[in-house]
Amino acid sequence: MPTIYSQTYFVFLFIMYGLLSACGAGGNASNVDKTITLDDFIWPPVAGNATAPFNSAFPFLQFIPTLDLTQLKTASQGREFFIGRWTAAPGPRTLFDGLGPLSIASACADCHLSAGRAASLQANGQIGVGLLFRLGDTQGNLDPYYGGQLQTAATIGLSEGQVSWSFNDSDQPIFTLLTHGPALAQGIHLGPRLSPQLVGIGLLDLVPPEEILNLEDPDDQNADGISGRAHWLEVEGQLMLGRFGWKAMQPTLRHQSAGAMQQDMGLTTSINPTEPCTMQQTVCAEQPNGGTPEVSDNTLAAVNDFLTLLAVPERRVQNAQQFNQGADIFESIGCAHCHQPTLTTGQSKKYPLLSHQLIYAYTDLLLHDLGEALSDNVREGDADPSEWRTPPLWGLGLVEAVPGSRFLHDGRAQTLEQAILWHGGEALQSQQKFKALTAAQQHILLAFLRAI
Repeated sequence: MPTIYSQTYFVFLFIMYGLLSACGAGGNASNVDKTITLDDFIWPPVAGNATAPFNSAFPFLQFIPTLDLTQLKTASQGREFFIGRWTAAPGPRTLFDGLGPLSIASACADCHLSAGRAASLQANGQIGVGLLFRLGDTQGNLDPYYGGQLQTAATIGLSEGQVSWSFNDSDQPIFTLLTHGPALAQGIHLGPRLSPQLVGIGLLDLVPPEEILNLEDPDDQNADGISGRAHWLEVEGQLMLGRFGWKAMQPTLRHQSAGAMQQDMGLTTSINPTEPCTMQQTVCAEQPNGGTPEVSDNTLAAVNDFLTLLAVPERRVQNAQQFNQGADIFESIGCAHCHQPTLTTGQSKKYPLLSHQLIYAYTDLLLHDLGEALSDNVREGDADPSEWRTPPLWGLGLVEAVPGSRFLHDGRAQTLEQAILWHGGEALQSQQKFKALTAAQQHILLAFLRAI
């Protein structure tokens, strides 16, 4: 069976200058020629036409450099809605009113920063806006009073509650909820969800479903221990492939944006025309709204244009030899089975610049069981509590470089190494192979992850 790097890794690194011996060499970094320089570094751009020079000030919220004036105008309009501060209705700016009355944040940019991630697990047990909490049980039932997500802010009166945290003896975060209303129903758990960086999210939206489905192996027919599966969702009367969110609960960027507006900011759209109140909560009906819906289709489209036309920072490669060694180790210990190095976008009439682009996102957008240690006892849709969609890895080093950044769904990992060591279930073999690497090989792998 050809390796995952057969199309790109061998073509550009082996055929063109014969620097590597066959992949899968057990992570032996000595197999790489030691004369590689940055002048010889000829990997394709990380995101094709959407690749941009690295800008340390705005690595995650910069536009594709080659946009024409029309595209730039459209993206700029969406940016204003993304960074703008929304207020309760009636507000001084009708385009920006309708917040809440229950919410988590008042701007998209509160949770999705231009550099790094929003604060999550903070000192003294406090929780930052970068960590939200889904509510549910192991069967997929929601809390009958609070619904499917805890709202920690309110435009009037009290929020639904506040959460604090501490580490247990296993360095696993334990969350304590103080509700401002009834206690959670029996069996309902907190499901922490770290807010992701948005780099390349529009490119992932353009990957054809069939390419993702070609990576499925739910019954592990190739006996490699990996059984990634698609998360099928019933949306607007049809089955759609989930690809966004920690549990792949949203099928498109449009749905992802509308879902975040509703659940995180209390804003209605044509996709989600109701506010995040349950039948038992009267505050939403008692307060004025900002229109029906509060976010127009044009506004939602502008936000999606902005997100789609965000650039992906180029690789930050300081040592070409080491980078190629790291790529070899990444595949040899099995990371690439889930963190698929490349995907290709489909045809886009709206964004022809982004059509048929080879992208190095390092994800298969499938669900994988990562073991009980990473289960949060909250089932969402058809995704079991221990199943998680493979997160993209591009830009990972830029997140780590920001003090206070954390990793994994609940922020338990403070470093990339800790994140790897928490992997279990389908990823247990890779975790064990990582532990078996020499210290030098681990260093090379981590340097690779920081550079992609």
